[in-house]
Amino acid sequence: MSEEVVLKIEGVETFYGNIRALHGISFDVRDKQIVTLLGGNGAGKSTTLKTISNLEPCRLGKITFFGEDITRLPAHSIVERGLIHVPEGRRIFRDLTVTENLELGAFTLKDDRKRKALIDDVFDRFPRLGERHKQLGGTLSGGEQQMLAVGRGLMAQPKLLMLDEPSMGLAPLIVAEIADIIRILNDEGIPILLVEQNSKMALGLADYGYVLDTGEIVLEGPGAELKTDEKVIKAYLGGD
Repeated sequence: MSEEVVLKIEGVETFYGNIRALHGISFDVRDKQIVTLLGGNGAGKSTTLKTISNLEPCRLGKITFFGEDITRLPAHSIVERGLIHVPEGRRIFRDLTVTENLELGAFTLKDDRKRKALIDDVFDRFPRLGERHKQLGGTLSGGEQQMLAVGRGLMAQPKLLMLDEPSMGLAPLIVAEIADIIRILNDEGIPILLVEQNSKMALGLADYGYVLDTGEIVLEGPGAELKTDEKVIKAYLGGD
């Protein structure tokens, strides 16, 4: 692969107390790629994203973003560099309006005109959010809340977007809509690191995938190859 390495994870270990959650994992995300992390509950997928964002401290190993060591940077400094994390469970502000939620996504931006242009761009991408711009986040449907969470991430002008379980709890038609959004963002040049329990969706999108099991990478390969791998089919795709 000739594309530039955007994000590089080298021998990363993360602990919860004395329990090691990540066992020296290594992988990278290259420019223009969608990379997915697969695995069951407790495999370490969300912990990996939290460690990259420094929401959980990296005990050992190194994380670089566009060649810069960000392992020990505070979370807000990582956001300022364009590494944006859309967390599991949406985590929108339920008592703020759609517009207020989006404005918080651009908290590092001082230019009011630029902030307004970014909000307009989000509403162009997600017309339903534009229609509901004065509604409180908590009154939106699950799919609309997920769109708002992604839109808030876009307000930070991501150079890489990390999405944690974007299809969780959504109806199949909305899942397909979210998949289309991810594909469009990637086509526009945003590399994406995708954590998904919906393995069929994830492997349908991914250029490359890694399978995590109890904090270790046990399998990796191009998305198209993992879709036909017997172990992946049996464990994650509902095969016999």
